[in-house]
Amino acid sequence: MKVEEKEIELLLSAFEQLVEIPPKEREFFRALVESRIVPSQSHFVRAGELTADIGFCLSGLFRLYYTTSDGAEYNKSFCGQNEFVASYSSLLMKEPAYFSIQALMDSQLLVVRFRDFEALFDRHVCWEKLGRKIAERMFISKERRERELLMLSAEERYRLFLGRYKHLEHRVPQYHIAAYLGITPVALSRIRRRLT
Repeated sequence: MKVEEKEIELLLSAFEQLVEIPPKEREFFRALVESRIVPSQSHFVRAGELTADIGFCLSGLFRLYYTTSDGAEYNKSFCGQNEFVASYSSLLMKEPAYFSIQALMDSQLLVVRFRDFEALFDRHVCWEKLGRKIAERMFISKERRERELLMLSAEERYRLFLGRYKHLEHRVPQYHIAAYLGITPVALSRIRRRLT
């Protein structure tokens, strides 16, 4: 799907919060981007499948989740407007994704083929720096999430969720929030009652 000028500008503005991109590089990059609609409950990435794309969420909401062998689901994170959406390890290792990425509402992504994005690293230093900055942000997010799951109580994790994702509390079903917190929906109901 063709990308509108205002849409590509949103993506380039997000990039430029991390690194300055020269005008010539901005123009080259525009040709690499396509727009993709992901309907509610559809997947951008499915666990067990190879993935080839990085997405930037223009609108909507995604959940990134693991599925156990017995079918239980655990939400890794949520990604909304102006956030990057990808299975980065799958892209880097060229292996099937470990987790799935599902739209929780009709969503729009700007998508770039990872191989095209990687090729930019040799084209200009700004792209290599951008790739490093994105990877650093992902690493920090992953480390913070691990610490929360290992060191904090369910109630403390819920309070952090409310602080970080307050706008999601009424947009996401409670069972998805419980799966993100690593608890049952019943346990989440108890925590919510205690806090109100």
